[in-house]
Amino acid sequence: MASVLLIGGLSGAPGGIVGMLIILFLYFLPAILGRNHRQSNSITILNLLLGWTVLGWIGALVWAMSNDKPQAVVARAAAVPRSVADELSKLQGLREAGALSDAEFQREKDRLLSRTA
Repeated sequence: MASVLLIGGLSGAPGGIVGMLIILFLYFLPAILGRNHRQSNSITILNLLLGWTVLGWIGALVWAMSNDKPQAVVARAAAVPRSVADELSKLQGLREAGALSDAEFQREKDRLLSRTA
């Protein structure tokens, strides 16, 4: 009976209506803050069903405030197989730049040519 009088007393006065709106706003604060979250429906359901428990409300609030950015997926491009001619021209450029000696150039050239045979 006391709870009915309390609710009836809150809704009867203009200050009681404002108080109820403030309480509802605070109750659904996690759902409001999480409305742009990828899992906003789940946050709202958690807030609606378990928000009356302090732990459920805090859990929904933390979830709503969590970082929502999806993990970046780094896709490596498949290695394009280079032709033997490309590899030979690369070796020739390295030899002309002085990065390879004539013996190293000849060894790598023989390795490439033996790989194709």
